Amino acid sequence: MKFDRFIRTFTITYALIMTSSITGITMGSILKDVGMDTLILGLFLQTCAQLEIFESRLHKLIINKTVRDQGRKPSMSNKDEVEISEIVRHHLIIYKYAKTVNIIYNQVIFFQFFESIVVLCTCIYYLTMYINELFALANFLGYTIVMFVQIFVYCWSANEVILKSTSVGDAIYCTNWPLIPVNEQKDLLLIMMRTTIPITFTSSFLVTLSLESYGNILKASYSAFNVLT
Repeated sequence: MKFDRFIRTFTITYALIMTSSITGITMGSILKDVGMDTLILGLFLQTCAQLEIFESRLHKLIINKTVRDQGRKPSMSNKDEVEISEIVRHHLIIYKYAKTVNIIYNQVIFFQFFESIVVLCTCIYYLTMYINELFALANFLGYTIVMFVQIFVYCWSANEVILKSTSVGDAIYCTNWPLIPVNEQKDLLLIMMRTTIPITFTSSFLVTLSLESYGNILKASYSAFNVLT
C-alpha cells in the first residue's frame, strides 16, 4: 500500500517536472526564433530608416541653399544648416553600418535561413505522405506556411534595403541640384555613383536575400512537392 502510494506520488511528480521542462524548452525555442527574426528585421529596417532620413536632410539642405542664393530668407538658420560634407559623411556611415551588420549576422542569418529551408523541405515531404489525412495535413500545412512567412520576412526586409539604397540616386536627381555650386554638385554626383551599387545582405556567401531569392525558393519547393507526389 505504501509502495503503491510512493510510486503514484513519484509518477505525478515526474510527470509535472517533465511537462514543465518540455513547456520551458518549447517556449524558449519559440522566443529565441521570434527574438532573432525581429532583431534582424529591425536592423534591416533601420538601414531603410537612415536612408529616409538622409534623403530628407538632403532635400532640406538643397532648398535652403537655393533660397539663400536667390537672396531670400532661408527656412533654417545658418547654425542649423547641414553642409554637403556632413551629408556625404552620413551616406558613407549608412553603408558602413550595413556592412557591419552583414559581417556580424551573415552566419546567423545563414543558420536561421538554412534551418527554415530544411524544416520547410521536411514539411513538404510529410505533406505528400499525409495528403489524405485531414488532421495531419492541416498541422503540416500550417507549419509550412509559418516557414514560408519566416523566410519571407528575411527576404522582404533585405529587398526593401536594396530598393531604398538604389532610389537615393533618383531622389537626388529630382532635387534642384543645378542651382547649387559646382563643387557641391560634384559631391552629389559621387553619392549618385555610389548608389549604383545597392546595399545587400547575404546568407553567408550562398544567397543574397531578396524577393527574387524568395521566388526561387518557392519554385524549388513547388518542384519538390510535384516530384514527391
